[in-house]
Amino acid sequence: MSPSKTEAAILHVTRSGPRPLAKAPRPGMPLDILVTDSVARYWIIERPTGLASTAELDLLAAERFASIYGDDPADWAIRVDPSPWTDRWLACAIPARYATDLPRTAEAEGWRVRQVQSRYIREFNRCCRHLDADTAFCVAARECTTIGLIVDGKWRGIRVHPPLTHSTARFDTLLQRDCRQAGLASDTIRPVVVGSLRERAR
Repeated sequence: MSPSKTEAAILHVTRSGPRPLAKAPRPGMPLDILVTDSVARYWIIERPTGLASTAELDLLAAERFASIYGDDPADWAIRVDPSPWTDRWLACAIPARYATDLPRTAEAEGWRVRQVQSRYIREFNRCCRHLDADTAFCVAARECTTIGLIVDGKWRGIRVHPPLTHSTARFDTLLQRDCRQAGLASDTIRPVVVGSLRERAR
């Protein structure tokens, strides 16, 4: 980690755990914790009729997470982006040991943790304003490939695959499979690929 005076340092959490964390060069220096998609979990939530509060949404997200993955939601930090402009929301879960415990460790070393994000969420937030309404937004990283499908501005599906360097299928084949599973035609969706292995998607 070698941040400038204005930029936050990034602590990468890989499949095998967080990279070594040194003491902050200066007390209160900003730190972002970036979690690999091979550790995070994703799913889509359809907005229920009569949703009354964020507490109700949190409960719904936790129940849906448990039904999909079979894990105890108490061991995970679950976040939903409840956009008022759509009725299908992207949900993400990060293990609590990285979302809660790791920031405490970092703060004890003099860091000021700004945010804990999965790689896909971080990249999507950077690019979302420039995406078409029908887009396959993909992050091709060294540990995995994450493909999210958006149609008419609504989330339709998201899956995490092995990295393109270890996949038995080409990127366009993965995209076609994901679209078929979501009931979509892949030729109507424009793929946007970012990440260190983006060239392999061509």
